[in-house]
Amino acid sequence: MFKKNENLDESFQKWYCIGIMTDHGLDDEEYDALSKRICDSIQNVKVISDLIRVEWDQEKLQSLNERFQQPTYTDPCYIINEFIPEDIKKERKLLEKNNKWKRLFGFLSPMEYIVAETKAAHDFDKSLLYTDDVDQVIEYILANS
Repeated sequence: MFKKNENLDESFQKWYCIGIMTDHGLDDEEYDALSKRICDSIQNVKVISDLIRVEWDQEKLQSLNERFQQPTYTDPCYIINEFIPEDIKKERKLLEKNNKWKRLFGFLSPMEYIVAETKAAHDFDKSLLYTDDVDQVIEYILANS
């Protein structure tokens, strides 16, 4: 799942993406409860995504673990990235470039765009925080906004 926070005050200078990572995904109730808790506490979150560990590049996950000293987190864990619109635009353009004929005939699905946008929003090489504590996520964003 990919959820955008629509009730935003555009005066913030920094915007964040939060990935909620689990082994098998969250059910809708769990996801809604976690994203509501985050959005009720902080306003400058553009994207909250439900990330399933096995669907991500294992080398990127290993790199993330190494950068944050091999944490052993429970499900769910949280990964914070800064929201960079240019990265998402680049990933969309790359998707369209690599699928010229599908784009030309209108066969690129919204899901393909969502996958590309999620990949750009949650580039583990640029992650700022990796934790299993939702309160630490909230504190980090409040302290760095």
